[in-house]
Amino acid sequence: MEHVYQAALGYKDLKEYPGSQHNPEIIKFFADSGHEWVQDDETAWCAAFVGSVLAQCGISGTNKLNARSYLKWGQSIDINNAKPGDVTVFWRGSKDSWKGHVAFYSHHDANNVYVLGGNQGNSVSIQAYPRSRLLDVRTMDTPRTSVAQSKTVQASVAQVAAAAGAGVTAVSALDSTAQLVVLVGAVVVTVTALVVLKERVLKWQSGVR
Repeated sequence: MEHVYQAALGYKDLKEYPGSQHNPEIIKFFADSGHEWVQDDETAWCAAFVGSVLAQCGISGTNKLNARSYLKWGQSIDINNAKPGDVTVFWRGSKDSWKGHVAFYSHHDANNVYVLGGNQGNSVSIQAYPRSRLLDVRTMDTPRTSVAQSKTVQASVAQVAAAAGAGVTAVSALDSTAQLVVLVGAVVVTVTALVVLKERVLKWQSGVR
């Protein structure tokens, strides 16, 4: 996630405009994260910033403006395993409320977590938040880099092999008429499994993994 952190760092010190003017770069954060309808820099934008930076790095965020939505993004990790660019979620108001804050992990010490985030003092900045307010640290799910790593594709390959193997085993124990019936059945099952395999490979290639 280091590349994500570097992308976020490029916005450091970006600020809201005072008065009735609105910073177009902040408005773009909303558009990048799927909320083109927001046309001001006064709407809470910490989640928009995270979503925008992730999108710029080719990573899907939650497409939501609720900071706590990132509690369901990626996978949870212990803070001692966190690296710059991982996503941190804090409670705001109270631990049981819906309010929160989301930002990118920078580093931490015994008392605080230092994060790079938007809408921190009306700007993109690095600030310290008490560890007692930390709800979770999330990191991106490890992507499968080849189709062979897809569990659904692996399952389909196994189905094809099983169907073919079952046909061969059954044929060897039957007379010619029964062999023909079994062979036809095995071919149907194998072809069906191959069709499913093809569909799963196509889904993997389109990003459904």
